[in-house]
Amino acid sequence: MRSSRRRFWGIPLLIGLVLGAVAIATAAGVPALAPLRLPAQYPWGHLASEADTIEECLECHESADMHTCASCHDEHGEAYLAELPFNGLLLLCGDVPNPGFIPLNDILPYLDERPSFVPLLDFLAGQGVGELESVTLASDDGGFVTFERDHLSEEAMLMSHVDGIRFAAENLHVSTWLKGIERMIVVGPERPLRIDGQETSIGRLLLGPTRSISVEPAEVMFKSETDGQIRRGQTAYRLEGAPLEDLVGHQDFSSLLVRDAQGQEHSLPSEEAAGAVLVQLRGQATLVLPERSRDNWIAGVVEIVSQP
Repeated sequence: MRSSRRRFWGIPLLIGLVLGAVAIATAAGVPALAPLRLPAQYPWGHLASEADTIEECLECHESADMHTCASCHDEHGEAYLAELPFNGLLLLCGDVPNPGFIPLNDILPYLDERPSFVPLLDFLAGQGVGELESVTLASDDGGFVTFERDHLSEEAMLMSHVDGIRFAAENLHVSTWLKGIERMIVVGPERPLRIDGQETSIGRLLLGPTRSISVEPAEVMFKSETDGQIRRGQTAYRLEGAPLEDLVGHQDFSSLLVRDAQGQEHSLPSEEAAGAVLVQLRGQATLVLPERSRDNWIAGVVEIVSQP
């Protein structure tokens, strides 16, 4: 009888000693027992939400790779890092009121406040974009993704990333989560351009096919103060737009009739129009003629008609 009593009191005593050791180790901050400390510091609902997030991450990642905050944030974005390249630029172009380069720091200026992201539709609204049919994002490594307006919701986010700006949306497939965004092309509902009877817009034309050309080449010289040598280099501008021969209906046209927004008409023989590219320059559709100086390019183009 005495032996059974010892066993009866021994079991609770053993459990008490274990729980006491756990409590002491937990209070002392032993890393292996961190999960036991969490319920005392955070609400159960918050912990359950974090557990769901981790479970989703483990569908694609190995648990051994998820050991630091950076291992997730560097991959998926929304991280506060002092070395983020926020002196970079994003080109907003297409059917927008004010196309041009936007400093990345103007898109996400409050990195010290969480969360560090902005809804894509809110960003476009802030740039004066009302109705739109689609938006295309292009990254610095050649990535290219297009979304129709109906497939974008408030969950579509622009967020901070080690490559500058990242797009992500929980309700879109992860293959669309583009990193290092450098260009955004918007296509609006209006079609103010007419080319050989076909109505279009500069946003639609910038989706391709496009061509890049060098314009205004110039030789520059510099005399070194160190060795007195004169060294030379070539400068130029690179412009990208829709090549004219892909737009007009008559491939072997003899001349072009170009109308601008002021109602003026310009006639171009095929020799002068060869290699011409329709680009967006200073907010206008501009016909760039490689053999002409900038002053002779045709700005504010609204119609092009080819003459067979």
